[in-house]
Amino acid sequence: MVTQVHSAGASTSTRARTGSVAIVARRLAGPGAFWGLMGGMVLALTMMIVMGASHMGFASAINIGMPAFVFTITPPLLMLPSLMTGMGLHLPASAMAQLNMAVHSGHISSAMAQQFGSMLTAMHVPAAKIQMMGMIMTGHATNSTVTSLMNSMTPSARASVMASMPLNAGHMAVGLVLHFAFSMFLGLAFFAVLGAFAWLAPRALRNRMMFSVAGVLGGAIVYAVMRYGLLPSTNPLMGFVPQIAFFVAHLLFGLIVGMGFALAYERRNIASALTASY
Repeated sequence: MVTQVHSAGASTSTRARTGSVAIVARRLAGPGAFWGLMGGMVLALTMMIVMGASHMGFASAINIGMPAFVFTITPPLLMLPSLMTGMGLHLPASAMAQLNMAVHSGHISSAMAQQFGSMLTAMHVPAAKIQMMGMIMTGHATNSTVTSLMNSMTPSARASVMASMPLNAGHMAVGLVLHFAFSMFLGLAFFAVLGAFAWLAPRALRNRMMFSVAGVLGGAIVYAVMRYGLLPSTNPLMGFVPQIAFFVAHLLFGLIVGMGFALAYERRNIASALTASY
């Protein structure tokens, strides 16, 4: 009999704990997505301001960077002469005139691409760079191709190319959707981790300061994972954004989400649900 009573009590305790987890999850889901969205807005605005001030184009992160997860982002054919100049490739005037005529016609024939390849070879341009230029001319370039070519430019020339990229409404729409969807996902992930922290931590550590600090640390971790783990293989073009600003923007994202969690913790009576689990 005593064993049965003890078993029933344990079962009730388990149900209470499970019920409290469900309550916490329901109370934090909405705020998590909302504060992730707010953090994403601050991150995007920070990068737009910094990149605009750096003459890289206010919308480059959304017009070029984020869409590169889905699309192949290549400079249009009309930008080819300025692209070559940015790489320090100065063709003779007659050849440049032919190139300008070709790019304005919207098509470079294989014969002309081969002719320019031979000319660049005579100028002692590395074969790899000539091959990548040929891919740009014939429309077979990839994001990795564009990244490699832009890596050979000076920072000012690279910034000029990014600022000159035409705005593409479809790319920007996809870039915004991806950015804010990822921000909301991260907001939910941060809230889940902070909720677990609040569950396990002593009451003395369940305060605004600790939640904010934890959020900032989470932002730093996300930056490191993105910068050194995800982006090099999936979206190398994002490597051209100013990295100090990118890091600070992620810290701001974490700070906003951490502060948002603190507000949700206080206003949605999370403490009572946590207390009920002990």
